[in-house]
Amino acid sequence: MSFSSDVKGELARLSPAKKCCMLAEIAGFLRASGSVRITGGSFAIVATTESAAVARHFKVLIETYFRNKVDLAIGGSLRPGSQGKKGRNTYYINISPNEKSMQILRETGMVLIREGDDYFSDGIYQPIVKSKCCKRSYLRGMFLSCGTMSDPRKGYHLEFVLDKEQTATDLKRLIGSFDDLSASVAKRGENYIVYVKKAAYISDMLGIIGAASAMLELESIRVNKSMHGEIMRILNCDNANVDRTLSAAEEQKGWLAGIAAAETGRMPEAGELNDPASDFWAEGLRTLPPQLKEVAYLRLYKPEASLTEIGEALSPPVGKAAISKRFAKLRALAEGEQNGKE
Repeated sequence: MSFSSDVKGELARLSPAKKCCMLAEIAGFLRASGSVRITGGSFAIVATTESAAVARHFKVLIETYFRNKVDLAIGGSLRPGSQGKKGRNTYYINISPNEKSMQILRETGMVLIREGDDYFSDGIYQPIVKSKCCKRSYLRGMFLSCGTMSDPRKGYHLEFVLDKEQTATDLKRLIGSFDDLSASVAKRGENYIVYVKKAAYISDMLGIIGAASAMLELESIRVNKSMHGEIMRILNCDNANVDRTLSAAEEQKGWLAGIAAAETGRMPEAGELNDPASDFWAEGLRTLPPQLKEVAYLRLYKPEASLTEIGEALSPPVGKAAISKRFAKLRALAEGEQNGKE
């Protein structure tokens, strides 16, 4: 099962305690998944879902609230954005005119009255989402109907797929009514997508609609990702520091070789360059001042040591800045010898 399916499975196990929240959740579900059919001159409601748990949940919820009978059937999906994947069952929730379909349309705000005539509305019926608890329930119904989210191990993306622009605009506004939360709207083919891509916002959304377990799992994944990223950053930083240290050490060793070659009048023989005890270094560095000779030999014996480590190896120890100054003097000597030859 996908992460999105797990979230819907968790939400389908929730039962709103308040009547107003029950109606708001039903309204959110029917607004995105419901369609109206004319049967014998009267309206029937048909809603679809690809989740058996969601179908059972809303059958019970609608029957409990409206005290009617809801039929379930299996067939092809009419849900906006559905890919009609082969082998996946789609569940139809059917409400006939004899089972209060018109009352449901009116109470959920799908059918309104204007100048004495009924008309079908496209947006979210605002009186049904006045309170915070009803807003949460409406969003839960919407997510169970048309919401999906990616596996947070792979990326952060939560979206609602809708077929009406007004519904998408109203849903964006509804999400934005919660503190520190916002969503965006985009058109994809014939559908309108209300989406959230920020991990913190998605976590908040899961908490708002009641998916506590999914929210905790997402937060755990976020923490692990953050720790992994910090570890990699430290490792990369350490590797870069090692590379810089080794590069600087090679350059410093080159200065010492230039000084020793000028002093001995010859280039080092095979093996002498990497042997700090060789005659090349003994003769070539013998005239250096004691402080410079000390750090020169430490560099030869500790080719991978940083300036700080070289300073700590002295007795008494000295700081990195002092060691840097000594190597600056060795560089000046080496460049002076080179310029003298030129």
